[in-house]
Amino acid sequence: MTDDLIFERFLASCARCGLKGRAVLVAVSGGADSVALLRLLCRARDELALTLSAAHFEHGIRGEDSLEDMRFVEDLCARLDVRLFVEKGDVPGEAKRLGEGLEGCARNMRHAFLERARAQAGADFIALAHHMQDRAETLLMHLLRGSGLAGAAAMPAHSGRLVRPLIDFAPEELKQYLLSIDQPWREDKTNLVPDNPRNALRLQVLPLIRNIYPGCEKALCRFAEIAGEDDRALEGYVQRLGKQLIIFYAGIAQIDSDFDAALTRRAIRLVYPGADFDATQRAIDAKWRRAYVELGDGYQAWGDDCALFIVPPLPRPEPADLALPGSTALTGVCRLQTEYCAPVPIRDDGFCQVLSAKALCGAQLRLRQNGDHIKPFGMKGKSKSFGDYLTDRRFPLPLRDRLPVVAQGSNVLWAPGLGISEDAKLRPQDAAARLTITIEGVEI
Repeated sequence: MTDDLIFERFLASCARCGLKGRAVLVAVSGGADSVALLRLLCRARDELALTLSAAHFEHGIRGEDSLEDMRFVEDLCARLDVRLFVEKGDVPGEAKRLGEGLEGCARNMRHAFLERARAQAGADFIALAHHMQDRAETLLMHLLRGSGLAGAAAMPAHSGRLVRPLIDFAPEELKQYLLSIDQPWREDKTNLVPDNPRNALRLQVLPLIRNIYPGCEKALCRFAEIAGEDDRALEGYVQRLGKQLIIFYAGIAQIDSDFDAALTRRAIRLVYPGADFDATQRAIDAKWRRAYVELGDGYQAWGDDCALFIVPPLPRPEPADLALPGSTALTGVCRLQTEYCAPVPIRDDGFCQVLSAKALCGAQLRLRQNGDHIKPFGMKGKSKSFGDYLTDRRFPLPLRDRLPVVAQGSNVLWAPGLGISEDAKLRPQDAAARLTITIEGVEI
């Protein structure tokens, strides 16, 4: 393929990435891929109205070879009139300090530097030189680790501020392009040693697959593209379903059990973004266990036949003295508005009640607690454990510790949405107060 044809394909790829008229920071290591990316972007600079800058991270792993890479990139950017940002790091030392693998630590430090450089340059995007083989390798790595669709959608062409204009190019095409324009590049000898999973896949596994399925990289990348499209479609479907799938009550998520596992998994990750596959599976399994299951980071799951509840780590607010009249807040849970009113009971709204003003004097708005009891309306003053009362009302177990109540000591006067106490009911001689509660995350 001629260099003109490669350039035309590259322009089309840049258009798909939305680069026209934008400021782009190019990550340049000195290897063939990143040098090809820089040269192609420089060639497209005028045609696409690009503002270009470059960044190089000297990771301190390969001694003098790393320093030669840095000097090579500095010279190349100077000849191409591209502003260059350089940073040196001690990846081996940092990896040892953090107890991380060398490759993962280098990646994290490099990406942190690139984001700093992007901000300093005022660039819209960071352009990375990943190509078709990189994507195929990453897909295989993710699949072998048990990834779902999100991991299978490896290295998309455009993801946030990251763009990969070379993702549809084979590495051989990029080297051929550099040869055609007499542009040298640097070789990283560590890429030729199968001492990490990526190198082992590249040097040992992919050649075997290629012998059986020629062009396997292109097929793997096609699968990654389709997986990405399917994953985005399902994520969008979860967002559109909204309250049909997830209802929030005072910070706790209730996920409808009628939906299939694919949507349930995404709903769990929407509530708990840090959930990996194992945590998501534990949450799904909780539906059949009727017991609390630890997910990680303080998150818990509990389920029954009707719903799956995801409970994040929630602070327990201090009780608040009831303002009568006025507004009372229970931080992170609800807000209660009270006002004096005519003594006319409300029968059709469990979150708004007219109660005896006398009974409310000195009351508190708080979460339910051990030892609470209630004299349910209509039971002629007979008291019962508030826990038993919630069980009788089939109030979901995970929501009980987030249920706000109006109480005098351990005597519950009103459980919003459930019922009132005989002690708070209106009597002909009583002044009346209207209480309206708004629970966080619930439309009333």
